[in-house]
Amino acid sequence: MHMYRHALLLVQNETDGRIMLHHAERLAKEMGTRITVGHISSDYRELNYGSDAPEKDRQSNEVIEAKAMLSSLVESADIDVTVKSIVTIHRFKDVEALVETEGIDLVMLGHKNRLFGVYSSFSFEFINHLSVDVLIKHISTP
Repeated sequence: MHMYRHALLLVQNETDGRIMLHHAERLAKEMGTRITVGHISSDYRELNYGSDAPEKDRQSNEVIEAKAMLSSLVESADIDVTVKSIVTIHRFKDVEALVETEGIDLVMLGHKNRLFGVYSSFSFEFINHLSVDVLIKHISTP
């Protein structure tokens, strides 16, 4: 089995974050893997050619909510966890840059079964866009 030194755990919300963090904690305890928990927020500023205050407010609120969610996850963790809030419109390029600069050798994501999930899943797209191993964990829906 491959020993991973540093894993990036990309979470969407607190529900999938707790499930994924539990899985990552096992990696950290068994292999000594460093864990970074991250969240990707869309950067609406790159789409905005004018000054649009409602969009800027929306962007700010999403980043604040994501940071609050990440803080809650870190508080619940049984291991030391680093946090990265990624605000981008080029998610694959910026995650790959983070992978390279931080020495990440595993990216972990969750995936839920949903209608048209095969066609619209961002989790599966990471496999084709990143140069490191990608682990996709099924998140069952209640």
